[in-house]
Formats: sequence, structure tokens, C-alpha cells
Amino acid sequence: MQIAHLTVQVSSTIRLTMSAPPNAASTRVAAISARLRGRILAGQWSPGDRLPSVRALARSHDVSPFTAARVYELLVAEGLIDARRGSGYYVARDAEAFGASGLPGPEPLVDSLWALRRDYDSQSLQVDAGCGWLPPEWLFGEGVRAALTRVARRPAVYAGRYGSAHGLRPLRRHLARQLTLRGIECAEDQIILTQGASQALELVIRTLTRPGDKVLVEDPGYPYVLAMLRACGAHPMGVPRRDQGPDVNALDSLARQSGARLFITNTTQQNPTGTTTSPQVAHAVLRVAEVHDMTVCEDDIFAELPPERTTPLAALDRLERVIYIGSFSKSIAPSLRVGYLAARADRAERIAMQKNMMSLSSSELMEHIVLAILTSGRYRTHLERLRRHLADARARVIRRFRNSGIEVTQQGGGMFLWTRLPAADPAALRRRARAQGILLAPGEIFRPDNQPTDYWRFNVAYADDERLYALLRNLGR
Repeated sequence: MQIAHLTVQVSSTIRLTMSAPPNAASTRVAAISARLRGRILAGQWSPGDRLPSVRALARSHDVSPFTAARVYELLVAEGLIDARRGSGYYVARDAEAFGASGLPGPEPLVDSLWALRRDYDSQSLQVDAGCGWLPPEWLFGEGVRAALTRVARRPAVYAGRYGSAHGLRPLRRHLARQLTLRGIECAEDQIILTQGASQALELVIRTLTRPGDKVLVEDPGYPYVLAMLRACGAHPMGVPRRDQGPDVNALDSLARQSGARLFITNTTQQNPTGTTTSPQVAHAVLRVAEVHDMTVCEDDIFAELPPERTTPLAALDRLERVIYIGSFSKSIAPSLRVGYLAARADRAERIAMQKNMMSLSSSELMEHIVLAILTSGRYRTHLERLRRHLADARARVIRRFRNSGIEVTQQGGGMFLWTRLPAADPAALRRRARAQGILLAPGEIFRPDNQPTDYWRFNVAYADDERLYALLRNLGR
């Protein structure tokens, strides 16, 4: 009974996170709360003013009292209004400060683009052209549902205990076999399961760096890595990313000048350029790492998306200098939060200790679900379908971009296009796109120096939209 109850809770959570569309009531709540929020921030109501009663609000917006009450509950939760028992709802005394805090300011470098999303509400965001994830309907929701049922029938799954710092052993054993197919030979104890690839990156940074260290990263590269490095007191230094991978001459020069002992690189279908490191560049990167006694952290979370296998740095290096990171967020579901890293035995032990200090363990329940999916027999079919979706969308978007006079600067693959837009003022273009409900990902958030650029990242899964094409066709007007 406990297991069955747990399954209902988990399946409901995942279903809501992955695919449940907002119902009419929730849409009305969002729309009405946005309207009231706008009136308060515009000064139409002053701090301390009494708001209409729940019934009056319901009548004026033609909704039920229950929906009107939810609107007020949302604004109370935001801190914009106060609820006074037996009296009603009032504009909060610090509502003006709320408005000031919502003004545009410095934007943290995070791939979720959450800072940019502050300018959009649930109604105004129409085209999420710059996001970093795949549509829920492209992911393996059917496999997750089947795995939940399968896991619930297995008595080994208990929610009342902590897991191992290394992670679920059967999943690590399965991953060791799968990594062998990629040319990476390792034992299961060399694999650490993590809460997504993000935790794996953070564990590597926290284990191998100290405040003040120089760390080499790709330019452009994954913004979350930049944010994590700075949060740990390290200084990211950019290595230009080219069509065939990182610029090896620049890598060698920066390693010599800076004394950096860590290089973080995204080898397959890199974020944001979509390029894949060639075998020749991979060998050269490892030679530079050996000369300068440098560790290479290989972020390979897109490894399963190309139709043909690539050769990881970790396969060439045999995990001597390379720490290899993988994930299932792009192929199964991001809400499962299961990733992993593989390293030589002594490093794996140090990283497991760091993980134990930070979070005790990862979720064995989620790891059981991932194992059930990977061993179900339908996962390969899902991957083939996902690859077709990406290839078809990529071809369509590139064709339409070129027809609109837009330059796609680097020929890669996968989710992302790194594109140069003929716009003199990137900030003005962002404002113009925002007015039309289009969220763009400006190139500066992918750069270690955060300098403005005329490059932009597009997600092909969301960019195939007539509203975006219309915006691009009119860039010069």
C-alpha cells in the first residue's frame, strides 16, 4: 500500500511537470492576477488601499468566487497584497518597493533565462525561441509512466531511506556497460550518479578548484558553468569555440599564461553553437592537457542525440585526465533530475565524498525509474524518433532563416543554432521581440566576459514559428 500510494504521488507530479496543459481556471487566475498586479505597480492603487471583495472581483471579471479567491491568494503569496482576517485584502505597504525590484537590472548568467522571463507573464510569452530544453511531447512521457508502474511493483524501492553517495548500484552497472559501447572503459564504482548534469558540474568544480583559481571554459559556452565558477570564487577564462571544437592554440596559450588546471568543454552538439569536437581536435586538447597537467571536464549531455556515435575525449584518455558527464534530461525528462559522471577511481571517491557533504545522496527512487526506462526495450525506438524530430526541425529552421537573410554561422547539429542577426542594437531587438511575445537568447549570456554581441542562440524545437520568422524578416526595417 505504501508503494502504491507513493507511485500515485510521483506519477502525478511528473505528469504535471512534463505535459499537463494549464486548465481554463488556472489561465483565468494568471490573466486576472497579471491585470491587478499591473494596476498596483502603475500606482492606480496605493499602499494600504482596500481591494474589492472576493465576490466583487468575481462579478467584475465574470468568474467564480473560488477563482477570484485564488487570484488574491497568488498576490498574497507574492507579497504584493495583504490579507486581513475579517476585513479583506489590501495593497501591501511595501508594494512600491515590489515594483522597484521588478525593474530590469543586471541579469545573472543562467541557461534557464529566468531573468529575461521576468519581463513576460504567462499570457505574453508566445514563442520561446531561445530556451534550452525540448518540448514535453518530444520527450519520453510514455516511458516514464510505464516505468512508474514497473518500479512500484518492485519491493526494492523504498522512500524511507537515504541512498548511497555513489547512487543506485544496478543503474551504475548498466551505465558502465553502456559507456563501454562509447569506448569508455570504467568500473561501476568509478561512476557517481547525480541530480542532473548540473550537480555533476558543480561537484567537479567544488572538488577541483579553490577560490582565486583560473578555469578555462568555452567562449561561447554554457552560462550555468560561468555562474557556478563565480559562485565558488573561481575566474572563468574563455577559449574560442570553432566549427571543429575549442581553439587548441588559444587553449595552449591560456593554459600556459594562467596556470589553469581545469578545462570544461561540451564536446557533442555544443551549447550554444551545436558543433561537435572532431577527433583531431580531441587528440590535440588531450596533448595540451598533458603538457600543462590539466584536468578536462567533458560535459557530454547531448551524446545520445546525434544519429551516429561520436568519440568522447574520455574514450581517448581512458579517464586519466578526463572526467566525463552525462545526463537523461535531454532524452527522457528533465524533471527526473538524474545525471552521472565517470572518473578514475581516486577522483570518483573524492567526488562521492563531496556529494555526500552537499546532499547526502541522490534520489534512488528516480534512479530506479531511469533504470526501468533504459532497460524497457522501447528507449532506443524513442531515441530514433527524437533524432528525427530534431533533424527535421533543424532543416526547416535553417532553410527559413536563410530565406529571411539570416546567417547561420556554424554548422553543427542537435537543438541549437548559433546565429548572427543583422541588428545594430541587441537590447533594442530584445525589447522589440518582447513586445511581440518572443523570448530570444542574446549571445552575451553565453560569454565569459558578458560582452554584447550580435550572435544569438535559437532552439530549433521552438523556433519554427511564423511569428519569429516575421520578426527576423523585418530586422532591417
